[in-house]
Amino acid sequence: METRAHYVLIGGAVLAAIGLAFLFVLFLAGGRSEYDEYVVIFDGNASGLSEGSAVRFNGVQKGEVKELTIDPEDPEIVRALIRVDNDTPVKTDTVAKLELAGFTGLAIIQLEGGSKGAQKLKEVGRPPQSILAQSGGLAAFLDGSGEIVARVNQLLSEENTETITNILHSLETTAAAVADNDEAIRATIQNTATFTEGLANASERLDRITLSLDKLLADDAPEAVAEAKATLSDLRVLIASLQGVVDENAEPLAIFAEQGLSQVGPTFVEARRTLRTLDQILREIDRDPRGYLLGESTPQHQGGGE
Repeated sequence: METRAHYVLIGGAVLAAIGLAFLFVLFLAGGRSEYDEYVVIFDGNASGLSEGSAVRFNGVQKGEVKELTIDPEDPEIVRALIRVDNDTPVKTDTVAKLELAGFTGLAIIQLEGGSKGAQKLKEVGRPPQSILAQSGGLAAFLDGSGEIVARVNQLLSEENTETITNILHSLETTAAAVADNDEAIRATIQNTATFTEGLANASERLDRITLSLDKLLADDAPEAVAEAKATLSDLRVLIASLQGVVDENAEPLAIFAEQGLSQVGPTFVEARRTLRTLDQILREIDRDPRGYLLGESTPQHQGGGE
């Protein structure tokens, strides 16, 4: 009997030791959780965030939102209890942001930052430690979304809608006018270039006549020379005036769609008529300078016999 009782005691002691060892292992395992928990505090709107929303650290998913609550003392504050992998390097200077997950409209929590020398947040105080969310990004957009919607509604009011419609109608009318007058526009621009070239040629011819004037009229009276120079000066003024006409109509030509070519056309018709007259005058001067400028007729040879 004594031998049997001895074996029972030994067996009980062994089982007790095994049980204690198992409990110790469970204790150690319980103290080494695979996750760390933190509380992210949002001072404002947290729309799109829900339990199960992803938590990322520098773009890499490391956990999820475990619970969402509202601060009982301040309803403006939203608390998000998050659970992340215990190897996530959350530091005392790590910040949290609310961001959109693609185009789904769902929000995620993005953890960023954390300097190399900063202490790990889980080593400070008692868990769960708090992380204050920044007000930028999606949170700031959601806070200001009400004002944005109000401004859009104001822009799209009935009065502004009518104004925008009128503007679009005017643009459509202008585009149609451009298309309808395309050939006329090209012709007007071509005429302008031709007219400007004619003025340049007339000015060059007048310069040549002026240079040869002193030699041509060297033997005439000073009064006659002065009168001839005055005539040439008047021609210069005429050319300058015609050039002014071209310059003044450059802008109306550019905005023809608003004012129409009818305002530019008559001006160029009159200017071209004047240019033709000027060309005839210069031809007469080239043919008989003395006769035209001094009023002397060049003797003409009369043929025939008696």
